[in-house]
Amino acid sequence: MATCEDSPLMFAETCDETFYFLDTECISRSATPKTDLCPDAFRKGNQTPHSYWIQSMDQKFLVLRTSGNFEFEDRTTHDRGLPDCKFDIQIYQDSTAQIQPVMLYACINGQKMMVSCKNNKEVSPEPMNTSGLERINEIGHKALFRWKHISTGKYKFESTMYTGYFLAFEPLEDKPCLHKLILRPEPEDEVDESMVISVSNYKPI
Repeated sequence: MATCEDSPLMFAETCDETFYFLDTECISRSATPKTDLCPDAFRKGNQTPHSYWIQSMDQKFLVLRTSGNFEFEDRTTHDRGLPDCKFDIQIYQDSTAQIQPVMLYACINGQKMMVSCKNNKEVSPEPMNTSGLERINEIGHKALFRWKHISTGKYKFESTMYTGYFLAFEPLEDKPCLHKLILRPEPEDEVDESMVISVSNYKPI
């Protein structure tokens, strides 16, 4: 499997907490893929969304709080199995055949809340209208991110709406033990570990 973060990898499946991807360049050399996507379009993949824990590099868990904010916090073994700590990842197909686009969302009280970028480049939960997200005929979408493989279980999520901006975590000024989910531009000459996000299979309590 290619390991360069810009390799055209397509999510295939998980097995024993390991993520497996297909090298789309290899596939294209062996067969001509068929697609009904037009330029600048995304289509929801056939794969059933899987549930995951999303963690920062310091092992804090992403949660959807009752305040309506996405935040990273420490979780006990019991609390990390609660629904507010479970995120589903929906795979999309991309007409440009670039890095795999995905949508992240949590489900609270029967309502799906997607990770969404606002016009001011902030990140917040937004109710998910599933009927309108089967096909997205746009260059980018506020809730679509390209996940770039960094290393085992580690990814960077680039916004399709704001190219060059990635999901990251930032400490709260009044509560330094908590971190909020934000969009941040990628620095040119250094590695920003706040953009490196751990993804692992969710295990309910």
